[in-house]
Amino acid sequence: MNKLAIDIKDGYAVIAAGGDFEPEFIKIDFKESDFIGNSENDDSDMPGLFDLGGEHAIKLYDEADEITLIVPMRFSLVKPVSISQAAIKTYGDEFLKWEAFQQLPEELGRFTFGFNKLAESYDSKVIKYMYYAVPSDFIEVLKDFAAPDSAKKISLDSEAMGQFNMINHITNSSSFCTAISLEHDGASIVISNNGDFLSGRFIGREKSNLADEIAFYIMGHASEGITPQALICGDLNQLDAIGKISWAEMLNVPESISKIKKPELVPTGVFAAVAGLLMSK
Repeated sequence: MNKLAIDIKDGYAVIAAGGDFEPEFIKIDFKESDFIGNSENDDSDMPGLFDLGGEHAIKLYDEADEITLIVPMRFSLVKPVSISQAAIKTYGDEFLKWEAFQQLPEELGRFTFGFNKLAESYDSKVIKYMYYAVPSDFIEVLKDFAAPDSAKKISLDSEAMGQFNMINHITNSSSFCTAISLEHDGASIVISNNGDFLSGRFIGREKSNLADEIAFYIMGHASEGITPQALICGDLNQLDAIGKISWAEMLNVPESISKIKKPELVPTGVFAAVAGLLMSK
């Protein structure tokens, strides 16, 4: 089975492809006019994003059996939610839908949401999920740009899940760790402790001191005396925004992932979320 995970950022997208062939990463640059123009055009036979990537990108898209679009943390709510297993067994998806509207009432607008099952309690009475929600209008525009071909089914998953999988893979789910994914206007943060999802949010660069805001947020979830392990990923051209981090031990993307075929001069860290997302598929 061939799989694609797509992460659309501001001015570029990164894609992880894997399955019945040697895995690879690709990066596709685009202009704002490409994005806006595609979102207003419902007659395109091919996905606008992959058109911009050329023949090889289109081939990967055509041959994909599963396509997953990342829901950016920058535009979404992400939080852990614990739900009664008895209620789920009794009411199924309808109970999850009800629970979703407890997190974000319908009065706030129309949202697309999802639940990723993380773990069961020791007594099996409660299931812990990663819940995410994003404005439906926004995610529909993103989907139309990524894969407007109606013959292709596209699923959604949170950027937080990809980062969560990646840091747990690196640490073997054995420490207090965080992924700090840099963007032009801030950073997406995910925190995990011994494989347990604690928290995730986007911190905007409009804060007076982004580096301090990130440190306060992460250390606020750490026990006294704990030194976090941190993976710095995403757009490493934005490293100046956070400077040198002295309060954490640095993690590196595993060599097995670094060796996956990718464009020259593109740091592997930019693919951390899409690579992590494929780990759960």
